[in-house]
Amino acid sequence: MFKLFKDEFPLALSNEENFKDGELRRLDRLLKEQVDTKFSSRVNLFIVDSGSCSGCELEFQSLFSPLYNITNNGIEVVYDIKKADILVITGLMTEKMYGEVAKLYEKFKAPKYVILLGDCPLLKGAFYDNFALRRPIEIPFSSFYTIAGCPPEPKIILTGLLRYFQQL
Repeated sequence: MFKLFKDEFPLALSNEENFKDGELRRLDRLLKEQVDTKFSSRVNLFIVDSGSCSGCELEFQSLFSPLYNITNNGIEVVYDIKKADILVITGLMTEKMYGEVAKLYEKFKAPKYVILLGDCPLLKGAFYDNFALRRPIEIPFSSFYTIAGCPPEPKIILTGLLRYFQQL
């Protein structure tokens, strides 16, 4: 397959520096500085989908692609809540997931940092008035940060993470 496309997509264009614009490079640098100072060079995220369309997850996953590559900034996803520094929640808070998210939050180590990604966790999306959803007032967290959008673009997520890290 490579032989077929090598003339159409030259390797020189796949270099990270050719794709990143000035704003993305600035966000990279600032995020790295914040992670180094606030989290000792590495921050672990635990992601929970509490009933979404997967739009936010797809945009978030693109941050780990070669274009954004936020692992170079020290941001990683972990699959054990006990190792996580920040809990990221996407999707609507359904009745079935409410108890599971509450259990995860209890297992989460202190300080408990929570980010609600997208419009759905605060019921600003298309499913506002539904019997199967918890109201935003019932969310079981003492404090949280929101990154709005339906779904938020990768640069918006990066900007939101940077603002959150700056206020910690």
